[in-house]
Amino acid sequence: MVAEPGFRRDPIGYVERAARAREAPFRLPGGALCVADPGSAVMVLRDNGRRYEEVTEFLRPRGGRLAEPATQVAVGRAARRVLRDRLTGDGDMFASGVAGLGDDAVWPHAGRVLVHQALADVLLHPESSPGVRRLMARCVRRHDVLIRSPHPLARPPQHLLRAKLHRAVAEEVRVRRRAGRGPGGGAGPADLLDAVRTATPADTDPLEIAGAYVQLFRTSVAPVAHVVAWALLLADRAGVDLGAVRPDRAVREALRLWPVAWLFTRTVRLPHEVGGAAVTPGETVAVCVYLLHRDEDVWPEASRFRPDRWAHETPRGAYLPFGAGPRACTGASVALDVATALLTALCRGARLDVHGGDARPRVQGIITPPDFRLHRRATTASSAQAVVSSDDRR
Repeated sequence: MVAEPGFRRDPIGYVERAARAREAPFRLPGGALCVADPGSAVMVLRDNGRRYEEVTEFLRPRGGRLAEPATQVAVGRAARRVLRDRLTGDGDMFASGVAGLGDDAVWPHAGRVLVHQALADVLLHPESSPGVRRLMARCVRRHDVLIRSPHPLARPPQHLLRAKLHRAVAEEVRVRRRAGRGPGGGAGPADLLDAVRTATPADTDPLEIAGAYVQLFRTSVAPVAHVVAWALLLADRAGVDLGAVRPDRAVREALRLWPVAWLFTRTVRLPHEVGGAAVTPGETVAVCVYLLHRDEDVWPEASRFRPDRWAHETPRGAYLPFGAGPRACTGASVALDVATALLTALCRGARLDVHGGDARPRVQGIITPPDFRLHRRATTASSAQAVVSSDDRR
């Protein structure tokens, strides 16, 4: 039995060792039942029998109006709709950002900056408070507030900056309420903040709206940048030329090997069995997507980066990077499209070389790729790049 501190220091290594040492499902330190087979994963996450507490995976409010499942669903749908509407047809959203990236950039930080630049106006309308927009950019560029720092001394400044952002966003909500509309003068939501604001009950605390909005802001930027960083890193290690494969397949394969959200937890509401193990109310069941995606019985050469495997359909329930069921990530399809657009822009007319990235990934709630340098050199267009045409991306 591996001691509990091993899970704190290296949760990925812990579940790998536990899966090899004993039959699944197995218990994690603290008692959570960990499952990693497609059948159990789908049963838990879809929860057709309503055996688990109704809390979304990506919005975890502590009481208030946003704790109501109907409100969570409304917020998720509104957020997805405004992001999708603004991004439809914008195939060159990363052209200027990538052009200004330079020949040498540190990832995944550079990716987070690129994603924020591309989404800035849909996250917060240009007519919104300039101070809030600057604060959001500062969170991305200077303090990496989007993810939790591994260094304890760096966390207090992060918390202070995040609290400042919450207060500033709450004030923007009050301004829009007094005006009776959002910026831009359109009939629908002007940006992601308006989507959250108009999807919540009228008496919702502005700070509560700000909390949901900041969470959506973080999950709209960091995960997209991370999956592209993984695609760059994994392709380099595997000797795969990203210019010669469909970018959407490279994105999906990167998410298979290193899902951003690697462990989905659910609190049991009704007694039942999962994978032959009994669970009771109050216990936790954890679906380990990391193990699920590396199951050799499901994925041939599971540890290899093979974008070509996505030319075929995947087994049901074996690929769940965004969860499943009513509490799955509401922006999954948008995230895949944005990540594909970024990877396409990076590969277009360029040779990519990766240096570094040998460290273990950090697990601070989500899996963060190790830092590496990306050298991007312009090349002449080649016939291999025809594979990334719009017809192929459909």
